[in-house]
Amino acid sequence: MKNGTHFAISIITLLLGLSHGIYGLDEQIVLGRDDGWQDFIKVNNLVLKQGKWGFKDYCLKEGEYRIDSNTDLLLHFNSKPLRDASGYYRLLKDDILLSERFNTLGEASGGFSSTKGGISLYPAKGAMFAPGSWWEDFSIEFWLYPTLLNDGEVIFSWLGSRWQGGVIIPQKISSSIKGRKVIWRFQNFFVSGEGGKTFITLKGITPLIPKTWHHHLIRYESESGQLEYLVDGIPEAVTYITESGREGDSLYIPHVGAASLGSFDIGENFTGFMDEFRISKGFEENPILTRYSGKTGVAISRVFDLGYTGTKVKRIESVFSKPADTEVYFFYRVSDKLELRNELTSPWNQFVPGRNFEGVKGRFLQVMFELFPGGLQNSSPILSEMRIIYEPDLPPSPPAAVHASPGDGEVRLYWKKVNEDDIRGYLVYYGPKPGNYHGKGSEQGDSPIDVGNKTSIPITGLENGKLYYFAIVAYDSTEPPHRSIFSEEISSRPSGLFR
Repeated sequence: MKNGTHFAISIITLLLGLSHGIYGLDEQIVLGRDDGWQDFIKVNNLVLKQGKWGFKDYCLKEGEYRIDSNTDLLLHFNSKPLRDASGYYRLLKDDILLSERFNTLGEASGGFSSTKGGISLYPAKGAMFAPGSWWEDFSIEFWLYPTLLNDGEVIFSWLGSRWQGGVIIPQKISSSIKGRKVIWRFQNFFVSGEGGKTFITLKGITPLIPKTWHHHLIRYESESGQLEYLVDGIPEAVTYITESGREGDSLYIPHVGAASLGSFDIGENFTGFMDEFRISKGFEENPILTRYSGKTGVAISRVFDLGYTGTKVKRIESVFSKPADTEVYFFYRVSDKLELRNELTSPWNQFVPGRNFEGVKGRFLQVMFELFPGGLQNSSPILSEMRIIYEPDLPPSPPAAVHASPGDGEVRLYWKKVNEDDIRGYLVYYGPKPGNYHGKGSEQGDSPIDVGNKTSIPITGLENGKLYYFAIVAYDSTEPPHRSIFSEEISSRPSGLFR
């Protein structure tokens, strides 16, 4: 919405408020925009991203992998300098650019060019590619957006070597392009019982499409020796790393030799984009194949104190978008009591943004929203702003035109009726000094005296010749009632001369 439109709405709101008197002015609480959504204290599966107005918008958290006990290497490609989230690998070379436009998960992806050289990493102690490591289950996966698909483009490669009977045996793992398909090669990486040379190749069967994102995963299950390559979760090739190449035979064991430190490179002559490169010590059964996990995003605000009990919550507006079949649900709860610190106990009520409420009143308000991804889990709703519109139930105006008529042992008080719809009555205060209204002894009772909805009353049983001071307070129909400030103070002296 443009600033001019917001200005016009504000002017209309002001004029409507003035037409109902000063106490009819609406007030509002703006959530989002320049406050950064700071009033939301419980947030789950949501992130803030730069919005269309230059402020932060809420959307669903994308399904990036999180570090766990099996994570060996994890590159998110979200920011520079690029770093391995697991901490096991140090970057020796980082000749890539980041792209926020061509990303699948998170904030950006890595942009590679065949002329740049890609990424080189150094494995630290404890890394799976540290020299001398023996592996069990493992998975290597990444998202790929190739732009050329030239034969010979290398996506990933590791070169090492191991000792065998005093002889150095070269080792290699690579993932490369040939005929628009991905080929995985494992040279002398799987070690037989006799330590002989091995050469394993897995080739995809589906030609890749340029400028399209696909998820690639190769995974190994050590108990059976199964090595499987999948694209977008669909098996493309499978073999068993055994003596016969069939299940149930003698297993070959994956091993990183200690004869050299080895080199570990990603995208050394690849052109395109890559995202979420991950190596893990496990057979990944449920790879992340969608931008969003499918989980609901939820945010709950702090409790807003609207100032007065009985405050009318008129409506809650929102600016949001729902692409495809995504959804946003909104809820509120309201109460005149705050029983828990920063949380209400009343039930949640769903509402439609912008639609006027009927009979929703209370001093304390809390709001909640839920964001749901689309059915394919590749799109998220976006919430830019919420605006709570309410009309405080302000204390009534004080009574005016108060005057007194003294009598014998009494003072009769008069005042003008307060012309407000919810006035329930008046309290009469009296006392022996200005501003001191702790009087006692009248036949109507001690100060203050509740006279109901009357606008005059005799205060009897007073001492003749003594000067008394009086003030009137109006109160309304809320529970507990709101009281006005004191009226103008007046004084009067009863006397036996008055009959």
